[in-house]
Amino acid sequence: MNKKLLRKKKKKLLQKLDRKVIGYHVYRSENENLPFVFWARMTDEPIPEGNFDDPAAKLGKRYFYKLTQVYEDGEESNPITPKSSFTDHAGNKFEQNPLKDFVGYNMYRSADEKVPLDKWERRNKEPIPTTEYKDEGVEPDEVYFYYVRAVDSKGNESAPGEIIRVMRK
Repeated sequence: MNKKLLRKKKKKLLQKLDRKVIGYHVYRSENENLPFVFWARMTDEPIPEGNFDDPAAKLGKRYFYKLTQVYEDGEESNPITPKSSFTDHAGNKFEQNPLKDFVGYNMYRSADEKVPLDKWERRNKEPIPTTEYKDEGVEPDEVYFYYVRAVDSKGNESAPGEIIRVMRK
């Protein structure tokens, strides 16, 4: 390869490395293994910080997300998998479980947080497939304590999540 062509390629590579990121595009799929070219782009314009609330997501349905960086020239990077989390109605933040064979969560409740965890009442019969849960069996102005465990396809549970305190008003 001649030196002139080599300098030209080097200059082009340095320009690519020096590009300014102006935001991110969010892509979604219901199938994690679907080739990226078939994922649906959820944003018309790049979002500046990478925070995205999916208003089209249906309750109880599982989705997978990827991001691309968008450069000032409009080009996009290769897709990256974002770190996902959710915040419940009380402002508690939880990280998404990264298990490949994840099927849902088991929810546990106690009126006394000092009771050993294995004595807490499990509130669901089947694993809860979403990050939302409404406990119907609570009394107003009573304090309850909850924790969750992720469940895999074989019924194995993760370590307990953080214990949270809730009072129904």
